[in-house]
Parts: sequence; C-alpha cells; structure tokens
Amino acid sequence: MFLVCRRRRAPSKSLKEFTVATPNTKTASDTATEMPALAQKFREQLVSAVQQGQQLSIDAAQTWVKAVSVLPVMDLPKIPGIPAMPGMEAATKYTFDVAADLLNAQREFALQLTNALVPAKTN
Repeated sequence: MFLVCRRRRAPSKSLKEFTVATPNTKTASDTATEMPALAQKFREQLVSAVQQGQQLSIDAAQTWVKAVSVLPVMDLPKIPGIPAMPGMEAATKYTFDVAADLLNAQREFALQLTNALVPAKTN
C-alpha cells in the first residue's frame, strides 16, 4: 500500500478575516442597541429587495398582457347551477385576508410558546 503525503499550504488570508458571528462571538463594538439597528437595517434591505422583485414581476406581467392582448379571447360558456366566480381582485384580497389571519394566529401561538418556555425574569 502506498501512502501519499502532500504538503499543506499556509492559508493566504488571516483567520481574522473569516470569523463567523455566532451567539457567543463577542466584539468590541457589541452593544445592546446595535442589534435592533442591525435587525432594522436587514429588514429594510429585505423588504426593498422583495419590492424590487415584485416590481420586475409586475413589469413582466404588464408586458405579457400587452403582447397577448391582440389575440382573440373566447367567452367561456355559463354552466347552470354554478354561481359566477368572484373577480380576481376579490379572490386575491380574500386569500391574503386568510393568510393574515393564519399568520396572526401563528404569531400568537409563538408568543405563548415563548412565554411558556422562557422563565419569567425576577426583579
């Protein structure tokens, strides 16, 4: 059996450059007020990125609608006994109302679970 030994190169970058932040990582600039500011900045950047993506989707949808609007559209037959479907805007609003209700219920559950698992602070 042959063993191959390879020389390891020394890392070209110092380890300080690759420090990973963990809950236990402490830096000189850690303060109680920086976390909320950092979280707020992340939130703003996340929402901004999502809104940019949404705007791109709206622009693409409008371009697509404009391109296919010249094509003929057939009317769908009416089926007796089946009520008319609500408009797309009404269906979308209803769907988001249901999602908001579910998210609120999930938030309340998470807060109750947190209160049950985290011991109350004594003064």
